[in-house]
Amino acid sequence: MVKEKNHFRTPISYTYRRKSPFDQLLDHMGKVRECINILGDGLIRYYQGDYKNFSEIAKKVSKIEHEADLIKRSIRNHLPSSLFMPVEKGKFLWALREQDAILDHAENLVRLLDQRHTKIPKELQKSFINHAKVVMKTVKAMEDAVESIRDLLETSFVKREREQTKKLIHKVHDYEWKADNEKYKITEGIYRLEKKLNPMDVYHLLKIADWVDDIADHSENVADWLRAMIAR
Repeated sequence: MVKEKNHFRTPISYTYRRKSPFDQLLDHMGKVRECINILGDGLIRYYQGDYKNFSEIAKKVSKIEHEADLIKRSIRNHLPSSLFMPVEKGKFLWALREQDAILDHAENLVRLLDQRHTKIPKELQKSFINHAKVVMKTVKAMEDAVESIRDLLETSFVKREREQTKKLIHKVHDYEWKADNEKYKITEGIYRLEKKLNPMDVYHLLKIADWVDDIADHSENVADWLRAMIAR
C-alpha cells in the first residue's frame, strides 16, 4: 500500500529567509509598485468624481500593504548582524522603512478618501490630476533606481553601472521637485477658492494633496539612500 505524500504550504517567513536582504528589498519594492499602480488609476478617477468601486481599491491597497508588512518583518527578523553588505545594516533598514512609508501613506490615503468623498472643485481637477501623475512617475523612477541594485552587486559597483544608477537617482529628484511645484499650485488654488468652500472641504483637499506628495518625498529618501550607498 502506497502512502500519500503530505503536501503543505511553506511559511512565507521561511521563503523570504532563504533570500538575500537585497532580493527581499526588491520583493518589498514589488509590492510598492503593485500598490502605486492601483492607487494612481484610482486617484485620477476619484479626482474626476468617479467614486464607484473605490472601496474595492481601498481593500486592494490594504491587502498589498499587509503582504509587504510580512516581507518587512521577515527582513527585520532574519537580517544577520554580521552580514557583509555594501551598506550599514542601520541604513539598509532605514531604506526599508522609507519604502514601507510609501505603502503606509497609500493605505492611509485610500481610507481617508473612502470614508469621505470630497469633491474636487472643477477649477482644481487638472492640478490634482497632474500632481498625482508626477508623484506616480517619481515612484516609478525610484523603483527603476532600486532595481539597479542587482546590476550593481553583480558587477561589483563598476563605473558604468554606477553612472547609470546616478542618472536614475537624478530622475527621482527631478520628478519630486516637479511634484512639489504641482502641490504648491494646488495649495494656492485651494486658498483662492477658500471662501466658496466649506472649512471641512478645505481641510480635506489640503490633506489629500499633502499625503499624495508625501509619497514622492519618501521615494526621494529611498533614492538618497541608494546614492549614499554607491558613493562609498
